[in-house]
Amino acid sequence: MPRQTPIFIITSARPRVGKTLVARAFTEYFLALRKSVVAFDINPGETKLIDFLPGCTVTAGLNDIRGEMALFDQLVVGDEIPKVIDLCHTLFPKFFALVQQLNFVKEAQRRNIALMVLFVADPDDRSRQGYATLVERFPDIAVVPVLNEAVPPTISYAGNFPPTQHGGPAVTIPALSPVVRGTLDKRTFSFIDYATKTTDGTTELWGWIRRTFVSFRDLEVRLLLGGVPRVPPIPKLPRGPNLPPASAPRGTTAKFNTNGRPTDRRRFRWR
Repeated sequence: MPRQTPIFIITSARPRVGKTLVARAFTEYFLALRKSVVAFDINPGETKLIDFLPGCTVTAGLNDIRGEMALFDQLVVGDEIPKVIDLCHTLFPKFFALVQQLNFVKEAQRRNIALMVLFVADPDDRSRQGYATLVERFPDIAVVPVLNEAVPPTISYAGNFPPTQHGGPAVTIPALSPVVRGTLDKRTFSFIDYATKTTDGTTELWGWIRRTFVSFRDLEVRLLLGGVPRVPPIPKLPRGPNLPPASAPRGTTAKFNTNGRPTDRRRFRWR
């Protein structure tokens, strides 16, 4: 039986929410596993992902039919190579309109291609509406909300992005201090290079990489299983028989109520 070809679409409805950072880290996650991976940079007017990972990233556009067909022709290939898409918020509606128009979900299922959308959330109401529309329009796609702690406070808007049937609950991306984030923004920075060269496993960046990569592994498993398995409820045990009240201890004249406790005429002092 052929293995699945996973496609992870990282997108958002608003800018500056950490979408490209998630796409970068996810791409390097596969490279760290020594897997081939192809990343698609769909950010018109500003190429972002390819600036950091030029060796495995290609640019794509939706400006004309030729560009649209070129992109989806590559996505529909069941070659077992993971694909990561960095989809700009301005093309979010158009991209999924094409997915629906081309009946891409059904064709992907036929070719054993598994789709997962990572929707980077934020408190804006347009993000809530975009997420709800996406989940309603594509019930067969695994949609997972991403809560970026760098866009606080996540607790105030996490409820706007409920878990989905196939995607499961949200994943959280830890926030980074401004100094560390400045290091990540350098085009020469690589998560893999840092993780392999550092000798200190207690640094903020090492902890961020470890926690984020563990979340990515969880997403891989969700996609492989076709959703999050439901844990069956704990069965209710039958109630035991009603025991008669305890009798009075020998040598005492205390009388007991039906609940087994002495009456007010005589009480024991428990020490």
